[in-house]
Amino acid sequence: MLEINEGKYMKQEKYIKNIKSVTNIGALLAAMFCLTAVYSGCRTDEKSANRQSNSPEQNGIGKKFSQVTVKEETNNPNIGIGSYTLITDNAAAHRADAETVMQLKKNYPLAMQTKDAALFNRILARDFTFRGENEFFGREDYIRDRVQASQTVTSAQYENLVLQFVGEVGVLTYRNVVKNKDASGNPNDTEYMTWADIYVKENGGWKIGAVHLIDYRAEKDESVR
Repeated sequence: MLEINEGKYMKQEKYIKNIKSVTNIGALLAAMFCLTAVYSGCRTDEKSANRQSNSPEQNGIGKKFSQVTVKEETNNPNIGIGSYTLITDNAAAHRADAETVMQLKKNYPLAMQTKDAALFNRILARDFTFRGENEFFGREDYIRDRVQASQTVTSAQYENLVLQFVGEVGVLTYRNVVKNKDASGNPNDTEYMTWADIYVKENGGWKIGAVHLIDYRAEKDESVR
C-alpha cells in the first residue's frame, strides 16, 4: 500500500512540475512578445522622429532661392519690357508659369492703349481690384473707367521687373514710365510709377488678381508750350 501511495505521489509531483514548466514557458513567451512589441514601438517612434527631424521645416531649413534674369520681347515699341528677374527655388518648374504671367503683363498696357474691353475681360481675374493714386476700383468699374477714359496711353516702358511665386500666387513688382495723350491728341504729363501686381490661378489659368500703386510722380512734358 505504501508503494502504491508513493507511486501516486510521484506521479502527482511530476504532473505539478510539468504544469510549472508549461506555465514558465508561457510566461517567457508572453514576456518575449511584450519585449518585441515595445521594441517595435520604439523603432516606429524612432523612424517617425527621424522623418520629422529630416524635414526642412522641422530642422528650420528653408528653401534655397536664386534669381534668374530672363530676356523678353514685346514686338511693340510702345510697350517696353526688355527683361525680368525670376526669384525661384525651381526655375524649370516655374518657367512656364512665368512666361504666362509675363504675357499677361504685356497684354495689360495693350488693353489700356486700345481700350479693348474684351481683352480686359480675358486677362483680369473675377475678383480683380485696382488701387491707384487716390482711386480704388473693383473689376467692372475699372474696365468701364479705362475703356471710357478721355486720355490714351501712348507708351509704357518697364524697369526692374521682379517676379516670384508663393504657392498659387504670383507677385510682380516693377517701375514704369507712362506717356499719355488727351482727347485732342496733346501729350499729358509723363508719369513715373512703382507697382505691385498680384497674379492668381482661376479655372486652371493665370489671371491678374490685383494691381496696386506704390509710388507716383508726374513731370510736365517739355514739348508742350
